[in-house]
Amino acid sequence: MNRLKPLFCVAALFLLAGCAANKPSHYYTLMPSSLSAGQPAAAAAPKPQASAAGYAISVEAVALPEQVDRPQIVITDPASTQVMPLGDSLWAAPLPHEIQNALSDALSRRLGVLDVAATGIPDTLPVWRVLVRVQRFESLYNQQALLDATWRLTPVNQGSKPSMICRGETGVPVQPGMSALVAGHQQALSNLADVIAEQIRSGQTQVASQKVNLKGCTFS
Repeated sequence: MNRLKPLFCVAALFLLAGCAANKPSHYYTLMPSSLSAGQPAAAAAPKPQASAAGYAISVEAVALPEQVDRPQIVITDPASTQVMPLGDSLWAAPLPHEIQNALSDALSRRLGVLDVAATGIPDTLPVWRVLVRVQRFESLYNQQALLDATWRLTPVNQGSKPSMICRGETGVPVQPGMSALVAGHQQALSNLADVIAEQIRSGQTQVASQKVNLKGCTFS
């Protein structure tokens, strides 16, 4: 019976994938909505905070593993090495852009500052450049959304302040359904944004977080 378990897992994944020719396509975004089914969305970004910081952020393009950098949402089979792109469940924009935009929105709201990545960094404005490389972006259906990433926070026009480099992992349990899985990824990005925002705000690498496992941080 134990030998058949992986086969059942794989079969379940094929049922999830379905046939793209017979099913309408559904598009999903990592940008959180303010309301979901009449209740505040779990991953909804907080309202912008007033800030007298006198600086801005610049969230750069996000690097992503090739196996998940595709239009389809990719499901991971935890019982094997198999991954499966779902032909009828698609990202609304390229996944690196979805992650970049979601992080930009979350950090701007938490810090109460502008993201100047699209307009360029002014000559004298203090800016924190945020560079994120995703190591793992796993979608485990009916189990969890997992995000493992490294990030570099580089001060620009801020004198001799050092850069900060960190790696952290966060996993969010999810219920059945693609909307629940995507909401889990929204929450994982929100967890990461909480840590990055506090690092920028405090200037310290070690910040308290019950949701993100910091695997290591350093100044450079």
